[in-house]
Amino acid sequence: MSGGFHVDPGELEAHRKKIDDISIRLNRVGSAVETTANPEAFGLVGIPLAAICGIGQVEALESIVAASKASLDHAERVHTWQKVKEWDEEDFKGLFKLED
Repeated sequence: MSGGFHVDPGELEAHRKKIDDISIRLNRVGSAVETTANPEAFGLVGIPLAAICGIGQVEALESIVAASKASLDHAERVHTWQKVKEWDEEDFKGLFKLED
């Protein structure tokens, strides 16, 4: 391959599965942050703490949501790349082959 590089579709699939796992974990973290963001999540004792930590929790949640979206986008792009790499030159030639 001139100017390119070799990528094994199986390695792309393994990478995509790792990204999918990260996305699942980020979604769980986001759910946990949302649950604890409620000022009454820890009872009356938690209300003053919620006031102190609220801004930080909102910023953390925004970062987690952004990271989750980015990981999902990356997984989709890797999946597309993987599908393209599964086709080799012979497959593409077959698309354009005329009857013998």
